[in-house]
Amino acid sequence: MRITSLVSFAGISLLAFQASAQTSSPLDPIYACASIEADNERLACYDQAVGRAQQAEKEGDFRTVTRDEAYEMQEESFGLSLKSITGFKLPSFGSKDDDRVKRNDEGEITDLTLEIADISKQGYDKVYITFANGQRWYQTDSTYVRWSRKSKPTSATITTGAFGSYSIKLNTGEKFKAKRSE
Repeated sequence: MRITSLVSFAGISLLAFQASAQTSSPLDPIYACASIEADNERLACYDQAVGRAQQAEKEGDFRTVTRDEAYEMQEESFGLSLKSITGFKLPSFGSKDDDRVKRNDEGEITDLTLEIADISKQGYDKVYITFANGQRWYQTDSTYVRWSRKSKPTSATITTGAFGSYSIKLNTGEKFKAKRSE
């Protein structure tokens, strides 16, 4: 019995190792253990697969991301061209109850409403906005944008457009094309 268990465990270990070498997710070996019928073998498989996953996470080979972390990452990177991670796409997490963010069916942000920390006009009367979350955007079109000194805009909605363009609509109603700088 004991020898059979050791041989079975060694066979499972080899299978789990081979499976992990060919998988795209570090969690696949853990999921593979579920199909093992014998309780002892399944438990041994789980122990080994979880141990490898914990070690890989500890070494930084992969990281689990919560839904809230993914949403935060999407909002913080909204409007940036991240060439170093071209092709990387966060998985769709469905909708989130947040009136500030609108998403399409793939889970990508289409509209993001942010609080304005500072708004000013610089060269050629172009609008420059620093949002409360640190994002900085600037006007790219020639639309003349005006607001009252007494009641400056306090929030704005950034909307994705065609071909990677963006527009900003201030809560005062003014709308213009824009690009993110930071």
